[in-house]
Amino acid sequence: MHLFQGELTHQPTDTVQPFTVRQLEQEDERLFFDLQKEISEGLENPDMLQPLTKDELLYILSEGGIMLGAFVNEHLIGARALLYPGEDSENIGHDLELPYYERMKVVHQEISLVHTDYRGNHLQQTLAKVLMQQLKYTNDFFTHLCCTVSPLNVPSIKDKFSQGLMIVQMKEKYEGISRYIFYKHLVNDFPVDTSSYIYIRLDKTSRHKDFLKKGYVGIWLDQTELGDWIVFARLKEKN
Repeated sequence: MHLFQGELTHQPTDTVQPFTVRQLEQEDERLFFDLQKEISEGLENPDMLQPLTKDELLYILSEGGIMLGAFVNEHLIGARALLYPGEDSENIGHDLELPYYERMKVVHQEISLVHTDYRGNHLQQTLAKVLMQQLKYTNDFFTHLCCTVSPLNVPSIKDKFSQGLMIVQMKEKYEGISRYIFYKHLVNDFPVDTSSYIYIRLDKTSRHKDFLKKGYVGIWLDQTELGDWIVFARLKEKN
């Protein structure tokens, strides 16, 4: 069943081309890994992407999450996943020091892939929107949306900010690889103090850690002629 239908304007051919989005199933395993492999091999820095293993993919496809795929005809051109980590040791709720019951309400935004030939069509954002709609319509248990992102992966950083997630920590994950931890509460808003904005260059990650430890959160990526800057701010105090 198609969950979304749209049109591609940036693609290898000159004509506008339709695409569809549907939930992936176990028989789509090979299509997913072919896409993941092609994108991974094209990265200048492999640390930018944490690929899914076969066990992780099968867990998601076996009701351990939601995996969507974007298709042109039968060709998979994009994929995006949510994962329910539950009691897994990699549950980001451990990093956030959430109590057990709240950790069980954590959902992870996992891998997001778009074929290089079809970038520029906002497919990553489209898949995110449809994915979160599916979560809302099928399950109202989860309240904590979390994910990890490489500081080198600018498109993914922008994607997370556009969905309203905030950088709340920076930690060594996946055998010592540095990652931002992004977070969003799916029920409550956490407004920021607009008078507390601080701009720190994207490559000054040690300063990012310092301000995160002081209680600031990262809320936006500002791209200028002088470079890319993460905007940090304090959360408003509750009355």
